[in-house]
Amino acid sequence: MKLREVQENPNISEEGDRKFQYNSLIKFDKLFEGDGEIENTFTKEESKETLTDIRNKFDKLFEGDDLQKEDIDESINVENEEENSHQKNIDGKTYYYDDNGKEYRVENDLKPNTDYEINGYRYKTDEQGRIVSAEGSLHMKEREGRLPIKDSLEDIGKGDEKEGDDRGHLIGDQFDGTNRLENMIPQDANINRNDFKNFENELAKEVKEGKQVEVKIESVYEENSRRPEAIVVTYSIDKEESIRVFPNGQEG
Repeated sequence: MKLREVQENPNISEEGDRKFQYNSLIKFDKLFEGDGEIENTFTKEESKETLTDIRNKFDKLFEGDDLQKEDIDESINVENEEENSHQKNIDGKTYYYDDNGKEYRVENDLKPNTDYEINGYRYKTDEQGRIVSAEGSLHMKEREGRLPIKDSLEDIGKGDEKEGDDRGHLIGDQFDGTNRLENMIPQDANINRNDFKNFENELAKEVKEGKQVEVKIESVYEENSRRPEAIVVTYSIDKEESIRVFPNGQEG
């Protein structure tokens, strides 16, 4: 079901339907054939609507299919458990911990000069807490659908984002890259949705064919900007190394 059909469905009330449409499109990729171009239309708070709310809102669309509803409940539980195991609230602040229990983020700021590991990928920040590299052996995600991005473009770019930017994954969602700012940069939408996306799909094809694909993705910054001016990807496929450079567009 496409966004247009959801909008026209008489069983869906108008109140908050943009939130639910958005979340349904990204949470139920197979059912709704999600449109990635609407991703940045919605705020951070809107993207926090739970799967339970979505299920209630779209109950008639599932037509009493208990199996689908059980799958949704399971997704809710898995996502909540993962979040709770990697963050703690202390004195009103949220602290985030990596796969090894190492603290790497407080509230919306990454810790400076820190190495951390999430979902098997290794990251490094500089003295300003900017992500300077992400690397690892690519693997395909086991979950279905696309996770909603948890952090706003403003939290990621810290004021250096530009109009028309996306919240760009360094390690792509299809490779089990995390959906938080610790894996995000402000990225020109045209680059993110075309050249970079096509490149990721090329690498995904190699991974699915059983080849060993290693990547090191480096963000190149100008002075104190939080928005990279380019992304340099050094990668190898079965140990044959290559380099790709992706300018971040919107010059000037």
